[in-house]
Amino acid sequence: MPIDSLRAPAAPPTPLKPVSPTPPSPAPLTSHEVVVTGAVKRHHSFDLCALMRLPTQLTGLLDVVCLSGRKVRSASEYKGVRLSALLDVAQLRLPHARDFTRAYVLAQGADGYTVMFSWHELYNTPIGVGALVVYERDGQPLTDDEGGIGLISTCDLRVALRQVRALKRLSVHLAEPSGRQDRP
Repeated sequence: MPIDSLRAPAAPPTPLKPVSPTPPSPAPLTSHEVVVTGAVKRHHSFDLCALMRLPTQLTGLLDVVCLSGRKVRSASEYKGVRLSALLDVAQLRLPHARDFTRAYVLAQGADGYTVMFSWHELYNTPIGVGALVVYERDGQPLTDDEGGIGLISTCDLRVALRQVRALKRLSVHLAEPSGRQDRP
């Protein structure tokens, strides 16, 4: 008897399923320093120690609400410094005395998310009192998942819209002046 007839019939080959490797979870975007650039007398960077040397401010109980009105999170308090305090250290560079009326600040996170504040908001309204560069929530340092250093505008109706995680840059700009018209 031939050996081939003693062998079990071969099963059809099982197709191989492609195995895609599980992509590693991306590392959280974290900030360990904030740089102030643009229309300032001196570019300045603030690490956590430098921020802690500035006058601190506590928010008290704060609900972070998104555009839809849904509460994203609550905190007993955030701790940080006024955004305007960082700008005061860097000192705005204004070619003309009244150029402050054209000044605005872009606050950008490590993920590119950017929010804007005008000079008037920061220095002439309660919004400026509540625009904080934060580094603690509920008595604990912000974790890497929370961005390390962030920005929150506590006086906004929808706080989450101007909340920046992993705050990296504050860039000061002057809006282009509109055509000047002589007044009679």
